[in-house]
Amino acid sequence: MLETRLAFLGASGRIGRVLRGAEPVSQNPRMVWQFRDEVPAAAHGFIWSDFSNPAPLIAAHRKAPFRAVLVFSGAAQAGDKRDPEAMQANVTLVDQAITAAAQAGIPRVLVASSSAVYGAGKGRAFHETDPLDPLNAYGAAKAAMEALALRRAAEEGLDICALRIGNVAGADMLIGNAVARADADVPLILDVFPDGGGPRRSYIGPQKLFHVLKALSDYEGLLPTCLNLAGTRPVEMNALLEAAQVPWQARPQTDPGHQNITLDCAALAKLCPGVDLDASAENIIADWQRCLERK
Repeated sequence: MLETRLAFLGASGRIGRVLRGAEPVSQNPRMVWQFRDEVPAAAHGFIWSDFSNPAPLIAAHRKAPFRAVLVFSGAAQAGDKRDPEAMQANVTLVDQAITAAAQAGIPRVLVASSSAVYGAGKGRAFHETDPLDPLNAYGAAKAAMEALALRRAAEEGLDICALRIGNVAGADMLIGNAVARADADVPLILDVFPDGGGPRRSYIGPQKLFHVLKALSDYEGLLPTCLNLAGTRPVEMNALLEAAQVPWQARPQTDPGHQNITLDCAALAKLCPGVDLDASAENIIADWQRCLERK
């Protein structure tokens, strides 16, 4: 299959920054990164500062056609998760990006949603058919964005898939805090539950995520309207810290309700048969560290 180009919107965001380190070195890079102000010297990208003006995406598509647009722009959960107005950007930017993709004639749009749309853990892995019950403005905005994407797909005749992303190593709060504390002689505090394990979550490494996005972009036929996106094997956060050689200290937690918040990614695995999603904590950390070495 001929290598086709993908437009990644949000190259300066948390996921975009780690994902840029996951792209294989090539004379003909597959991913074209969108920046708001200036394209870094090492990046193959274009400037698009105002999503309400579709002209930059249309021009980039005419230069060399895009197979898909990957919309990872938006307000991060690290902001004020309680502020619905601040989180509204997660809906507005996606709406504008879909309009631009439709006008450019790009057939597929992958939009970054979040596992936060599901809400509190239910003692089992979340499946795409589970009802949405977000706990904060961030999750509510992502749920509203998914509803918008579903409506716009029907209106525009586009193949739009909302990716309910779990945790991306290096773009998550756990590893991010660990990196920030690298020079501090203070161990990271982590909840440990009665069974001796830490929180179990669904993770994916940046390189695996890069290959998943390529596989979904190349998929022949319509994608589902939503997909859980993470590895198929949940990992314990304490195992991730140990694999990254990050000092940590246990904080006993007697309520097991928050121990297991994971995603069922069986549907994703079927759509990406060439990507091994069964990664251990050690493999996930190694994946992230290889991306750091490339930067």
